[in-house]
Amino acid sequence: MTMNNTMVEKQLARPEVLAWLISQFADWLEVPVEELDPRRPISSYGLDSISAVTLSVQLEEELGIELDTAVLFDRPTLESLAEHLTESLNAEGRQLP
Repeated sequence: MTMNNTMVEKQLARPEVLAWLISQFADWLEVPVEELDPRRPISSYGLDSISAVTLSVQLEEELGIELDTAVLFDRPTLESLAEHLTESLNAEGRQLP
């Protein structure tokens, strides 16, 4: 859809980003999606600081946005991380892969 010759992108909703994020984490952690609780601290899944930095880099590459390497510590649950990613993606006009 265009408006005045500029593309108008659909804004992402947090539940959509959260569902994508849970799926990604399930793949990365090699656990069923049902085992992930979006309100549980991400660190409780056994992530150490090295894996947290690795995952934040993977998120950057997958989503095409720049993230602070401490994002998984600043946003300690999948729910809070999804909120941050939704804001960042919408601010940059990006969509989920």
